[in-house]
Amino acid sequence: MNKKNGIQLIILILSFELIGFLLGLLTQANIYSWYEGLHKSILTPPGWVFSVVWSILYAFLAIVGFTLWQNRNKPHTKTVLSLYLVQLVMNWLWTPLFFQLHWLGFSFLWILIMVGLNAAIILMTVRSKEKGILLLIIPYFLWLIFASYLNGIIWALNAQA
Repeated sequence: MNKKNGIQLIILILSFELIGFLLGLLTQANIYSWYEGLHKSILTPPGWVFSVVWSILYAFLAIVGFTLWQNRNKPHTKTVLSLYLVQLVMNWLWTPLFFQLHWLGFSFLWILIMVGLNAAIILMTVRSKEKGILLLIIPYFLWLIFASYLNGIIWALNAQA
């Protein structure tokens, strides 16, 4: 990687971390007034775990996006890049859907679609033998599955009859 690409990657990682920070501020506004009062899974981690995990995952996602963009002219990469961008926007929109609008059921369906998109990304990446992308996207995929479980349990336990 040349110096220009290294600087671009650092800027992208910092941008993703800033977006994550801003989404965290949106979340914080509803933690005590709403989220803390919800019935949740016994597997729900403490709040600080979410901050640490998402910081790591956003760095991974920035690297994945950078790598896909750098390889966008390779066969199948355009499709993977498109799916990546769609799921990324969906990721960023999930926070206001869940924490601002309190759309528990819709948020659950939304995150399930994200899981499906990432499964497709993983399958396409396995076929293209892009091991670097695969190693960075799998932890995110596994966290999305866990987050889907948490969202689904919250929806099930807090749905109004």
